[in-house]
Amino acid sequence: MEIDVIIPSYTNNVTKAMVKDCIISLRESEKSISFNVVIIESKNCIVDVGADKTIYYCDTPFVYNRSLNIGIKETKNEWIILANNDLIFHHHWMTAILQAHDKYPNIKSFTPWNNQWNWHPSIFGKPQTDIIEGYRICQELGGWCIVCKRDIFDTITLSERVKFWYSDNVYADALIEAGIKHALVTNSYVDHLISKTKVVSQLEAIQAYNEYCNINND
Repeated sequence: MEIDVIIPSYTNNVTKAMVKDCIISLRESEKSISFNVVIIESKNCIVDVGADKTIYYCDTPFVYNRSLNIGIKETKNEWIILANNDLIFHHHWMTAILQAHDKYPNIKSFTPWNNQWNWHPSIFGKPQTDIIEGYRICQELGGWCIVCKRDIFDTITLSERVKFWYSDNVYADALIEAGIKHALVTNSYVDHLISKTKVVSQLEAIQAYNEYCNINND
């Protein structure tokens, strides 16, 4: 089985090791799954971090969902992983998501559980269910790692009208509008190191919020 993985990145001497560790942990996490890793690289030179393909992102300013859309168009497999470059994937994490989909075939979008910084345990404690449905950002829906069926993009599109922050809100809104279910998979473990590539300033945060509000007000 082959699964497409799209990772936007700005890879420099500081982040190169982190991106390599991300891809290594991904490949080592599942021996029976082949991951087709596509890096959407926004640095002005392409750096080898072990991806199957690197696409240079040359648009200015950087738009996170535009980079994802480029990757979606350049891939073809049934399952797509939209991932940050600051993740560590654990053993059988994707198997758990595939099993969740087999059990709940009407759910086509998933987020794995994040134990880093006690993130999901601090929100949900020790859940007694294998999935938790919902669309709340950084709770059931973690924008740092989204796993979905490709065919949802026959119904929804990723808006490019926000640059970085609120990209996951845009995705959640599109799912809700289309009636596509999303769930957190409580036995699929992927750690998110958090804001290791881009730290958003207060001004950028305000601008991002305004961009998002303007979409909803149209």
